[in-house]
Amino acid sequence: MLGLSWLTPILRIAAGDNAKTNARDLWCLLGVPLLAIFALWAQLASTVQVWEQVGVLHGDCLRKAEREDAFMARQGARNAKLIAQGKRDSVKYRASTSAPIYCSLIWTSIQTVFFGFLLATIIAGPIGIACGLSPTANAAFNPIIQIFKPVSPLAWRWPDP
Repeated sequence: MLGLSWLTPILRIAAGDNAKTNARDLWCLLGVPLLAIFALWAQLASTVQVWEQVGVLHGDCLRKAEREDAFMARQGARNAKLIAQGKRDSVKYRASTSAPIYCSLIWTSIQTVFFGFLLATIIAGPIGIACGLSPTANAAFNPIIQIFKPVSPLAWRWPDP
């Protein structure tokens, strides 16, 4: 009624009742809820930190984009001035040498993963179907598949000494 049902197993243990049964009840009434609250708190705390970093990285992305736009505007003005002075052969177009923008790195990563998935689907799909339908194709491709199969070294079972 008061939310203190976890006190009952403690009082029973203090009175000399079966400690093992009451310890299990205490774990179910107090330990599991505290563990769940801690796990939820840890998850929410990490989520808040992630969102803070998203804001920081987005702000950095905007600042870098502004600097790159300013660089391109200065270059365009300088080149327009040279063209107006009749020095067209002195006009140079240079790419910005600043570090890549975070957003462009994410986009590059997404494109890489998508291309890898597309390539794997086009190549591995038909090979997998052929290996499943034909024991001969399976025997032919299996050694090649075993070479390229990415297995973590941690998953390998080392022989016992």
